[in-house]
Amino acid sequence: MGRRFSKRKNAPARKERDPNETYAEVKKENEQMEEYYKAQNIMSDEEWPVFWNHLKVGLPTTFRITGTRSHAVEIRDTVKNAFVPHLSNISVDGTVADPPRPLAWYPDDLGWHYDVPRTLLKKSPEYAKFHQFLVAETEVGNISRQEAVSMIPPLLLDVQPQHWVMDMCAAPGSKTAQIIEMVHANEQHQVVPSGLILANDADYKRSHMLIHQTKRLQSPCLMVTNHDASMMPSLKLAPNKSGEVVPFEFDRVLADVPCSGDATLRKNPMVWTKWTHGGAMGLHQTQVSILQRGVQMLKVGGRIVYSTCSFNPMENEAVVAEMLNRANGSLELVDVSHELPLLKRRPGLSSWKVFTKEGQEVEKFEDVPADAKGKFYPSMWAPKNAGELHLERCLRVYPHLQDTGGFFVAVLKKTAPFVVPNPGRAAAAEAAAEAAEAAAAVTAAGVETPASEDMSEAKDDTQEEGDVATAGDKHKLDSPAAEGTEAAKKPRMSRAERFGAPGPKEEPFLFLDSDNSDVQLFSRFYGLDEKFPKDQFLVRSEGEKNKTVYFVSEAVKSILQSEEIHRLKVVNTGVRTFIRQDSNTPTECSFRVHSEGIALMHQFVSDARVMAVQLKEVITLLQSPYPKISEFPEAIQQRLTDLPTGCCIFEFDPELEENKDEPNPRWEGQGLTGFVKGKLVFPVWKAQVSFNMLLNKQERRSLAMRLGVDCVDAPHVVEGGAKGTAAKAAAAAAAAAAAAEGETEGDAEATGSEDASMTEETEQA
Repeated sequence: MGRRFSKRKNAPARKERDPNETYAEVKKENEQMEEYYKAQNIMSDEEWPVFWNHLKVGLPTTFRITGTRSHAVEIRDTVKNAFVPHLSNISVDGTVADPPRPLAWYPDDLGWHYDVPRTLLKKSPEYAKFHQFLVAETEVGNISRQEAVSMIPPLLLDVQPQHWVMDMCAAPGSKTAQIIEMVHANEQHQVVPSGLILANDADYKRSHMLIHQTKRLQSPCLMVTNHDASMMPSLKLAPNKSGEVVPFEFDRVLADVPCSGDATLRKNPMVWTKWTHGGAMGLHQTQVSILQRGVQMLKVGGRIVYSTCSFNPMENEAVVAEMLNRANGSLELVDVSHELPLLKRRPGLSSWKVFTKEGQEVEKFEDVPADAKGKFYPSMWAPKNAGELHLERCLRVYPHLQDTGGFFVAVLKKTAPFVVPNPGRAAAAEAAAEAAEAAAAVTAAGVETPASEDMSEAKDDTQEEGDVATAGDKHKLDSPAAEGTEAAKKPRMSRAERFGAPGPKEEPFLFLDSDNSDVQLFSRFYGLDEKFPKDQFLVRSEGEKNKTVYFVSEAVKSILQSEEIHRLKVVNTGVRTFIRQDSNTPTECSFRVHSEGIALMHQFVSDARVMAVQLKEVITLLQSPYPKISEFPEAIQQRLTDLPTGCCIFEFDPELEENKDEPNPRWEGQGLTGFVKGKLVFPVWKAQVSFNMLLNKQERRSLAMRLGVDCVDAPHVVEGGAKGTAAKAAAAAAAAAAAAEGETEGDAEATGSEDASMTEETEQA
């Protein structure tokens, strides 16, 4: 969701990027940084040269296979069996690369690593084909490009399907996606888990990046919020169906906090030129505040993971030590040395040094010069009881150990209620929160917010646009305030200003009663099972004609129906399950099942609206935009004719395919169904004489590639003529409707693709 620029008349031409331009010209040396970390004694003198030289080498590509267990295994087997065997010993102009390989420590071979020079990608047909596959599966969301070390924190959370989990600083969302997969791990036994994922980010725009990242997983248990993580509000929840009031607390909390990011040198070479001693100073207190709020919202017996992509002990062990001492025995570091046994790591530090921004060591807080006192905190120094805190249980991951980036992780367990060490300060924070809520309420009512309070991009007071981190990266390097720049002279924003972080006004979340006429209509038409919770449907706009109907879990509903929901700024939640389809063809039900909700809904739809099909029917739908009934095998033509006009669900089970053992013409060693091993379901619209597969072009391409067949793109991409015009108009209308419902840009595109296809199909019929 990048920024868009309009093409203005006489606008200056944009500088074209040189395709050969790299970071090679960046001098990968920083004497200050080298001396600083040598002084911290983070490793032995013998190991140091290997570590330091490895920082100067580019980071290899890593990706993670996403989705539910069965679906992820299907994609993994495609990578393993269809591509890897053909990528060994390939040489182009003397350049040879190792084939992709699984990350040794990632469970079930779902994390992958490969390092391929551009020469091979451009000139090797085998690698070009593999790259095309990765791009196609990334577009549809089956593969997520994610740095290897970034995958570690969720794995150490030990998430179970019944857990309530909060990701405090979630954008861009790769870790949140891992958590969603864990909550939905029991896909065969629990359709809608009792667990909850609350993904939060302080920046409104980044929260929408988070929505886009998690969109493919379609979890009714996910909520996306927009708050300063250090001041997440408390709520009194609505009673659940059993009449119990569950406290607004979490079994698991992930605090992957904003940091200086100096462990990202391999992917952010500009860190070499930007690193200074003051980079971490301005972030320390913010990190402590976020971790403390996470501990407060954690259940007794729960686990919280604190992580950064920094080497700096001021952001790592110092923060953890301060929280352990504040907890006064109610928090303990967990020994996770037995978890992820193949992950190479180093123990946390028990001692470290603190320097001024000029590089002078300061042995204790009392020795800080009077004019610099405001930039230091006593908690920056190693506490006297550091040896008793078991800081060696923290994880330090260094790049040279397994060819990764750098990372720090600490796993803590809450053993007793946490008492805030400074009640007065806590009361002041609560008052600031209430003031922010009042300001947000004024904004929501349509009163213009003064410019000084406009927080469309909520940031820590130590973070500025000029920082090293690129868009979509929450890890910042230099704190301008710590460097004495002009930014440091500006008055800091108050906690109350940062707390609200108001973006555009969000549409309300309105639940539909089970006896609502629309709910009754699609429940009757699709024969929804009586056990299905029909009181968990909601809409995002007030009006007589509901356009899109969402479904949420019982846990999400208990939060949305809280009397104090106004305190929580919810940006997005719910899975689109039904969407109203305007059609010229008369139909009993104008609602169709949305492709995003098909995995959830097909288990509750009656057999009357579900049709089992063979591979040849799936291929017909993929290779023909609007196949007529006469194009299908005679054996099912009568059944297709008898189906009422409207939406139905096609179900393809490879195990029932008559000729499944015949060799696949495209995938050597595979049967006729290629790499589609599990049951496949998708929505289809039946007009009077034809059908239309309701999948967008990315989903079509992904499916066709795994089957080993060609396909046509989704009909809405047809250019020119009446159909192309209608398609564009439908896509624009869908995007406008999506925007009115508070959906993301990515969501609008997906809706547009389906709605445009439907418009064309109606015209043809």
